[in-house]
Amino acid sequence: MVDKPDWKENHSFPSDTSSFCLSVDKPAANGVVVITCHNVIGGSAGQNNIKMSQTFSRAETGRTLRTMASLQILLLLCITVSVSAAGHLQKRIYGGRHCSPSERRYHVRLRPYDGKGYYTCGGSLISDRWILTAAHCWNTAWTSGAMNVIVGVHPGNNKKEMEINQADIFPFKDTNNNVNDIMLLRLPEKITGIKPIQLPKCSAKYEPNVNDLVEVAGYGNCQLNATYHEVNSEPDQLQCAEMKVEDCKKDQASIQSCMPNEPYGNWLCAEPHAGETCGGDSGGGLVFNNRIHAVVSNGPDCHDNSETHAFLKVCPYMKWIKDTLNEKKWWMKIRKFWKGIRNRMG
Repeated sequence: MVDKPDWKENHSFPSDTSSFCLSVDKPAANGVVVITCHNVIGGSAGQNNIKMSQTFSRAETGRTLRTMASLQILLLLCITVSVSAAGHLQKRIYGGRHCSPSERRYHVRLRPYDGKGYYTCGGSLISDRWILTAAHCWNTAWTSGAMNVIVGVHPGNNKKEMEINQADIFPFKDTNNNVNDIMLLRLPEKITGIKPIQLPKCSAKYEPNVNDLVEVAGYGNCQLNATYHEVNSEPDQLQCAEMKVEDCKKDQASIQSCMPNEPYGNWLCAEPHAGETCGGDSGGGLVFNNRIHAVVSNGPDCHDNSETHAFLKVCPYMKWIKDTLNEKKWWMKIRKFWKGIRNRMG
């Protein structure tokens, strides 16, 4: 490890290097210097999704530039690259920014437990009692597992953790009993003090089109090592990012291999703009004009090396969502009624 001011002396480093650099490693035999950075999201204004490689020179004896060795400086600015992950739930948001305290207050952190260990997912509060997320965040085979949720996780002053009964987990199933990657969770109690995200208006006039910018969020990790592999850690603060809607056609075959049960028309595809989603963000909401239009389903590590991310649209499932919420609402009223009668009867 070398002292940063020493290495920066007489070099044209970006003016804000000291604001984001944690450490500068001594050059390896091949002359590469690796600068490890903070959770910067896309660099400074106008420099989103930066991967910068530039040659700098320094004389070992401090003499003239003509006698100096050439050093390749690689700035790791939380670049938005497609990194293969160990498991579908282990991906993270890259290239985002810290969400402001007023943003994404409806975001829910899910900690599904399979009987052996915990995973990470996201979700969105769509009413005072219901969460919308991705179905792959839960496996019905986890009979000894549990779905733990944390609401009010951002900005954190209203945080509450609770466990959802397995009977209150509702993945969508089509007429052939195939699960589509969307799921509803019913909370054991009503949530107050948090405004839910609005469901979409389902007409072409209101839905996002190709090249529109959409918003995503999650507790991802924007730390990569020198080989662009993820450093396994999670930020304390929710990360927000923007992505750009693109046509799904160019990756249709490869995405279909990851989403075999979901019809092509139910997909929404997006590419990195000022950040991108990864797996710990699965189930989180894709938001356009302050309404949730899709849930995070899978990223490029699932299907190929492109930058396309596949989301599952909410609109094709709106009838199921409304029917489920209304049906369970009546069931809760009936259950509450009979509970009251039993209490009165002693």
